[in-house]
Amino acid sequence: MSAPSSVALVGALEGLPQGWFNQGPAMLALLDRHRPKVVVELGSWLGQSAIAMARSVRRWGGTVTCVDTWAGDLNDDGGSLGGKSPIMLVSCARAMVQAGVGAHVRLIPSMTVDAAAHWTQPIDCLYVDADHSYAGVMADLEAWVPHVRAGGLIAGDDYEHVRYPGVKSAWDDFERMRGLTLTRTAPDHQGVRMVYGTV
Repeated sequence: MSAPSSVALVGALEGLPQGWFNQGPAMLALLDRHRPKVVVELGSWLGQSAIAMARSVRRWGGTVTCVDTWAGDLNDDGGSLGGKSPIMLVSCARAMVQAGVGAHVRLIPSMTVDAAAHWTQPIDCLYVDADHSYAGVMADLEAWVPHVRAGGLIAGDDYEHVRYPGVKSAWDDFERMRGLTLTRTAPDHQGVRMVYGTV
């Protein structure tokens, strides 16, 4: 995978809020190669990954839609807790504005599967990083991948994360059930990979 220019990469990853974007350079390289205009990120927390992706896709007129509960809590297996107030939403929105990407980001406070039921636009790139349980990842893939246009990109973080074994299992099962051929990045310093491919 060829990397985006070092200037674009450094700029996209500079001054990000607290959070996780384990495979950030690899994801930004994918965005640079595929040039998606409609990016949907499932799971955004304070916006670290969304800001970096928005800085990349705005170069060609793209936007990032973030879907998250912003409730600030997870259960023991990394799953989302529904029905709670989106207490982190204002912090995320503030971070987007401070990073200068407010015009290129949309925020949808919702359980991801609920939001998928109302989504109508073809997606060029889907980034799955929300509920990290097996059931949650599988539900997100089943609900959202049908909205990804033919040839569109799907990707997920925390593949092979020791704390979230359900992520790997769900992606592997989804790949097998759908007859896809997905790629795994080299592990980062914590042994975590990103999984990605086209549909």
